[in-house]
Amino acid sequence: MKSMMIVALVSGFAFTLNAQSVDGKELFVKKCATCHSLTIPQDKSKMKAPPARGVMFHMREAFGSDEKIKAHILDFVMDPSREKAICKSVKRFGVMPSLKGKVSQDELSVIADWMIKNLQMNQAEHQKMQGK
Repeated sequence: MKSMMIVALVSGFAFTLNAQSVDGKELFVKKCATCHSLTIPQDKSKMKAPPARGVMFHMREAFGSDEKIKAHILDFVMDPSREKAICKSVKRFGVMPSLKGKVSQDELSVIADWMIKNLQMNQAEHQKMQGK
């Protein structure tokens, strides 16, 4: 009986460590980069969605705080709508499909934290991306 409890505790501890060690960039690439590139593509006609840095630029403008940005990501990715869309490029690309069942809330939280910390774009870079 004791050995079964020890195995269960060790397994639970290992699962917790594994969940915490998941890399946000790795998850982004796996779950999001199919549509949202991490770089500004040379051939913009092949884009499926706006680049991730551009999306983050608009979210920073709209929400200001990291907490509000994260809350928006957690909501929008699971239940997207035109009314909730922040980027004007929704006119070009349409509303993204819901990722319910394709990404967990825990994974999305890790992705959002990584995006907030790592995806920066200033006004000049944003204008260059738009070809201005």
